[in-house]
Amino acid sequence: METWHLLQHGPDAPPFNMAVDEALLRTAAQRGQPLLRLYAWDRPAVSFGYFQQYPIKLADRYALVRRPTGGGIVYHDADTTYTVVVPAGHPLHRLKTQEAYCLIHQAIAVALKSQISNLQSTSLRGQYECFQNPVMGDVVAEGRKLAGGAQRRNKTGMLHQGSITGHVPADRLVQGFRQVLTVEFAPYELTPTERALAEKLATEKYSTAAWNQR
Repeated sequence: METWHLLQHGPDAPPFNMAVDEALLRTAAQRGQPLLRLYAWDRPAVSFGYFQQYPIKLADRYALVRRPTGGGIVYHDADTTYTVVVPAGHPLHRLKTQEAYCLIHQAIAVALKSQISNLQSTSLRGQYECFQNPVMGDVVAEGRKLAGGAQRRNKTGMLHQGSITGHVPADRLVQGFRQVLTVEFAPYELTPTERALAEKLATEKYSTAAWNQR
């Protein structure tokens, strides 16, 4: 049975949250094992996809940050966010993007089965709302999208950034991955090198207008 790293930490600023994900992707080869990250936001925020226009109309209500992955607008005021990072050459990295997307969302669907009736309703927030438009592989119940994600792949590995409507306990998410991917988890903390890289990226990239408003 394969062992994955499990990184859990409390709320952080939007630029740092995105910077950690990029830092983890850049250092995937050094870790050599997949990593599941569970994290939160320290303020109401909106993340938007790499190719999206800057949603200036939301700037007075939310902290805005551009993701390193694609997709549309995601509101981070009442959601559960997670990240999967796998090194190049891993079976998940070798899968086609849609296949990996669906496999990860199977794990999320298992985690949600016991609490779908308790999830908060998803409100529709206009043309920017990513959760208005489910795509193949998204988790949908009664016509409502409950979970979506976006991926980025490069020579160092694969980054999957996901958002789930409402609060999902960490142990249920972990159990979903255990059941679907047949893996175990070992607790993980950012190394000094990874943290320093994340802090640098947060300051020099994800906090800047050059990145967010390009």
